[in-house]
Amino acid sequence: MMVRLNTRHELPQISIRQTQGRLDESAIVQPRTRSAGNRQASANKGATQPSLSIDSYPSRRAYGFRKHGDLAAERGQRGISDAQAATGRHAQKAWSKATTAARRGDDVVQEIKSEIFSDYQARVVFTTADIPDPQMQGYQSEVVGEPDVGDVTVDIETEPNARIHYTPGSVETSLENEGFIRHWVSMDRYDIYA
Repeated sequence: MMVRLNTRHELPQISIRQTQGRLDESAIVQPRTRSAGNRQASANKGATQPSLSIDSYPSRRAYGFRKHGDLAAERGQRGISDAQAATGRHAQKAWSKATTAARRGDDVVQEIKSEIFSDYQARVVFTTADIPDPQMQGYQSEVVGEPDVGDVTVDIETEPNARIHYTPGSVETSLENEGFIRHWVSMDRYDIYA
């Protein structure tokens, strides 16, 4: 007779109950934008027209076409010098008459006549002078103006912390069956019913 070792076992069984964690995303505060200014950029550039400046007054003055101010200054200076010359001449004649009037041969009338007719005997004097060229100055076209880079500043307001509600998940385990291992012996054959 032979002894047989019989073994019977059952694995342990556990149950797991699990709850998922949950994040409420609707509580997240979105950043807000606020526009501080919206000034569009502008070139602000323009081109000036080319120009030509012509000063022909020196040429016209040489021909006798003077401005009123120049003519008045020239005539005023000439009048002052003529008055000074006439005053000196009359003073000299007066002293001459005072000292020689009583002498014979001093004919005052003849002297006045010769002075009057001396103007008719005067000869015309012509002078020549260079006529200056007109003064010309050209000005080229220029780009003027300063560009404006504009202002599109945007302020972004954010919360320092997100308002998030989080529900943590959980896992619960429990032992449904502890399981077992049993051994026994039987004679001549295995005990399949035990």
